[in-house]
Amino acid sequence: MSKHKNLQRRHIEALVAVAESRSVHRAARELGVPQPVLSRLLGEAEALVGARLFERSSHGSVPTAQGRVILPRARFALRSMERLNDLTTGDAPPIRLGCIPRAMHTLLPRLLERVYPRQDGADGPGPTGMRFVVQEGNSVALFDALVAGDLDFSILRGNVQQTGNEWAIERLFDERTVIYCAADHPDIAHGQVSLSRLAALDWTLPERGTTSRGAFDSFWTQQGLPAIRPLMETRSFEANLALVAASRLVSIAPESIVRRHVGFGVLRIVKVRRALPVNPVMLAYHRMSLEDPLLNRFHRDVVEAARAR
Repeated sequence: MSKHKNLQRRHIEALVAVAESRSVHRAARELGVPQPVLSRLLGEAEALVGARLFERSSHGSVPTAQGRVILPRARFALRSMERLNDLTTGDAPPIRLGCIPRAMHTLLPRLLERVYPRQDGADGPGPTGMRFVVQEGNSVALFDALVAGDLDFSILRGNVQQTGNEWAIERLFDERTVIYCAADHPDIAHGQVSLSRLAALDWTLPERGTTSRGAFDSFWTQQGLPAIRPLMETRSFEANLALVAASRLVSIAPESIVRRHVGFGVLRIVKVRRALPVNPVMLAYHRMSLEDPLLNRFHRDVVEAARAR
């Protein structure tokens, strides 16, 4: 009885290379192998999987529906192999973390304290054997990058759609978005203010397409109010914080971030009769990641940092 053959590393490398370059010719050049050899590896991989994984044409190679299912797993498997090899040399690759802007302010400082604890008498962080790099972005883009194999973990808002059972999405903490203005704003009372009154003022908001903006627009519409047409749209909370502090504009941001500026006397939170909804902040990752001791430890650090915030 013949043994069932499995995909080998050379097949996985071929699949990932073609997917990233969108061209068998370019992928062969990047891998340093003749194109006929790479084509043979692709054919073997498709035979082993039992499905066509790429549509090839004069315009390049595009993943089929089955290819789009296989490729994230292939990238994850290849990343795991590379990490295993690096561990044998004592030089593990950095953990790749995606993070939404609100968590950059509220969670990352706590995480840094855990990953790089200061030692008595030392001027800098103590050695932990762990390095990580952070990619900032919106929730949808970060989850897509996670699925594509470009990230190991993503910290995002809880409004993304899972694409399969291999992905875990767990709740880290809840945070409320608040409306705020300059501390001395002359047109906003210090007592409760109606949303309809605020609708008549000038706003600066996160740009369209961000999850924060989408949630705010949805909430505003649910109140039966006309959509806000902001004077400005920005990509970061920091830009809006600075703009609001120096003008009569109104904006939104996570409550914990705004309260820091309230303490400096430059901003104040607007008291509204109907508060904006609470937003869950989530951690997403491939379930198999926790089999890796370093990734498992990093996951634990993120969860404990969230509890300590």
